[in-house]
Amino acid sequence: MADTALDTLPCAREIFRELDSTDQQPLVYLIRGRSQTGKSTLLTEIRARLRADGVPLRDDAATLQHTHARNGSSAMAQTHSGTGAGAATDAATRPALIIDNAHTLGRFDLEYLCAVIESGRYTVVVAAQPRPHDPRLRMLADTVARRGRVVDLRPLGGADMAPFARELGMMVPRQVAKHIHLQTAGIRGGVVAALTAACSARLDAGIGVVDTAVTAWARALLDNLEPDLLETLVVATTGTGLDSSELAEVLGVEPAAAQDLIDRARACALVTDADLLLEPAVSPLRTLLGDRRFVAVQRRLLDARLDAGLLRDHTALQLAESGVRDPRLAEFLIAAAEKAGREAVRYYAAAAAGGADLDSIALRWAEAAARTGDGATAIRLAEPMLARPGSTGAELATAVRICAAVLTRRGMVGRAAQLYSWLGAHRVGRDWAVGATVLYLAGDVAGAAELSASSTQWPPTEADAHARLIATGLADSIAERANGTAAAVSALVQAAHADAGLDRFLPCTAVSIATLLSLGTGAPRRAGDALRRAAASGLRCHQLDVLSAWTAMLGGDEGAAAAIVAALDHDSLDVRDRLLAHGVAVGLARRSGDHTALTRAWQAAAPLFDDVQADLLSVLPIGELWLAGIRLRDERRIAPLVDATLALLRRLDEPPAWSNAFHWYGVQAAIAHESPEELLPHAHALKAAAEAGDRHAAVLADAGRTWVLVLRGQVATAPVHAAVAALTEIGMTWDGARLASEAALAAPDSATATALLKLARTVRADARPQEPQARPHAPAAREGGQATPATPAQAPAAILSEREREVAELVLLGLTYREIGARLYISAKTVEHHIARIRRRIGAGSRSELLSMLRAMGHGSLLV
Repeated sequence: MADTALDTLPCAREIFRELDSTDQQPLVYLIRGRSQTGKSTLLTEIRARLRADGVPLRDDAATLQHTHARNGSSAMAQTHSGTGAGAATDAATRPALIIDNAHTLGRFDLEYLCAVIESGRYTVVVAAQPRPHDPRLRMLADTVARRGRVVDLRPLGGADMAPFARELGMMVPRQVAKHIHLQTAGIRGGVVAALTAACSARLDAGIGVVDTAVTAWARALLDNLEPDLLETLVVATTGTGLDSSELAEVLGVEPAAAQDLIDRARACALVTDADLLLEPAVSPLRTLLGDRRFVAVQRRLLDARLDAGLLRDHTALQLAESGVRDPRLAEFLIAAAEKAGREAVRYYAAAAAGGADLDSIALRWAEAAARTGDGATAIRLAEPMLARPGSTGAELATAVRICAAVLTRRGMVGRAAQLYSWLGAHRVGRDWAVGATVLYLAGDVAGAAELSASSTQWPPTEADAHARLIATGLADSIAERANGTAAAVSALVQAAHADAGLDRFLPCTAVSIATLLSLGTGAPRRAGDALRRAAASGLRCHQLDVLSAWTAMLGGDEGAAAAIVAALDHDSLDVRDRLLAHGVAVGLARRSGDHTALTRAWQAAAPLFDDVQADLLSVLPIGELWLAGIRLRDERRIAPLVDATLALLRRLDEPPAWSNAFHWYGVQAAIAHESPEELLPHAHALKAAAEAGDRHAAVLADAGRTWVLVLRGQVATAPVHAAVAALTEIGMTWDGARLASEAALAAPDSATATALLKLARTVRADARPQEPQARPHAPAAREGGQATPATPAQAPAAILSEREREVAELVLLGLTYREIGARLYISAKTVEHHIARIRRRIGAGSRSELLSMLRAMGHGSLLV
């Protein structure tokens, strides 16, 4: 491992080249830099090079002065004379003067050093910290500038970290190098300490050991600093700049002394260019000074800033978080929180730490926490307001809204509804629409109507328009009247434009209701439009991704849905959105026919069943999970939620906009159970809605009836075509394709079966978005002249003939060769030949590989 790393030191190579030149002219350098920036390292290398050239070295000006005095020469005389004994000395034998830490020299030593430099007879290399307000060091710098060069050393930049580490014979991952630079601000001493620790530790412990090493490095530097400088560093913890007049007031020193302290602080290794103390140094500094002294300096700083009217938000935040308590500070932070956006939670917490009355800020703090997704903090702050004796009606309404919104997003809408039932119409105030929304979602129409009756007492202001539109849309979707669903979706899409700009935390977004309502009524394109409009208006949340996945899946684009689901971070989702995410994951696995994937998705979703309650927004995921439970013979896990959903729909008197989709799931569940008795209630509900004029219900009722006939072996091409076309028209392409494939399996003759299988594939192909075709490549030839088998990505479905595709679909269903032959009216031996030809065409080496490759080509999803 190298001891020095000089490539990242500016001008180092140029200095070495000049020192190694044969010119033998005296050279003068002043190397300036903060502590630990590499000055001593550079001087060490310069000494080594001069010794190698046979040049005598002197380490201080006094030694050189004594040498001249012994020779009977006056130093000052030599400075002003070009002749004499000194001038006659051969240049190669003259000593070079190497001075480190010149900022610590006394006045006379600095004056003599300047005189030596002015004489022009010696090579002089001086290293010093930059102290711009020290007149002696300014004099030295001016002298060097006339006779030589001033070189300023800067900290390492982010791009210098890797080269610097390589010079030292070390290597760390990029993220660790980036963290080291952040912790040390590029100061070489800190970087070396961090790199050494990181390279000595396990790879998975890199960040932790870096933090420990940098903290220890900072503590070692602090141990060597004077008490007044330590207090100056306390002021630097705020990062708002160091001002001499302010520092003089805070520390009680003269302005000149304050300016000297600022110069010394800026020259140390722990203060950045922005006058900010490095984060790893804050805790050791506090330990070294003690809490009382540390906070006392910060309190004096607060007084100075408040008196001058210069207190800034970030400074106030840091002071409060450091332990400064002051009513003026708390008041300042509360005012700052109102305009802090997503940072408001931190400001309210700091205000409480700074001495603010918790009851006066609890609801505002809870609102801010809820908006950032911290529901636990929101409830912890808002719930006590419900039991506080002095709470006003407005405070109660706000506390209920926050708690109910958090509970609703957690999937506990029943508990949220209980809160509004307790609050009542006489205290709900302007939040009547929010309460009505919660009660509608929970199935309490009477309670929602009671709260809505108070709407006439409140002006229809812009601030309340959003919640009013959501409540109105839900009411329309539940009411049994013509065009109710269309009016509901329109109102909700209109409200979705304002989801991004709300200053109140609500139980659900308008776009979530609009999307789920559109999907449940067979309008996936309308759902996609609502999502795009919400995103265009500035709404950014993980919920949009979950809803986009549902829209893609029910619209027939399972590939896009799978890509969205794969990128989801479930830990960042509300519980309700997590249920939606698991629902779409299970739905995708069920549609793909991958039993292993379905099992994994089901097991991931199952723990959530005990954490949520049924409501209108959970109808679709509960339906998907219901069918998955039946498929996996684990229906009992989801049965309580299924029963609760059916009870909810009955309480709402079976509103078609919400019940049609669930009854369709019920039809599929009865078919899977092979139970006509279970099918009847769902079929009757769909038939009743269809007779009342609901077209969506009519399509589903007709499709269900056709499906039952198919399962009885009564396959008629025209009704199947009509049902498939109607299902496709309302966006249910996968269901339509599956109906066609089931009909093909039950068809009485080969021609009908072939036509229906072709219909199923056509429906699925039309639903998938067109992808650009890759340019065909000639297969690479192996040794021996045989072509390399195509990979699944290179083997499109078109590589198989029509009959081979029919065989592939049935093989993936799990049928034997004899059963396939019976379905297609061919012999089992012919089926075996077809299978062998398929394996050769797609390059499958085994039966399991054949099945996986056929699935990758898109076969099999019709027969699940």
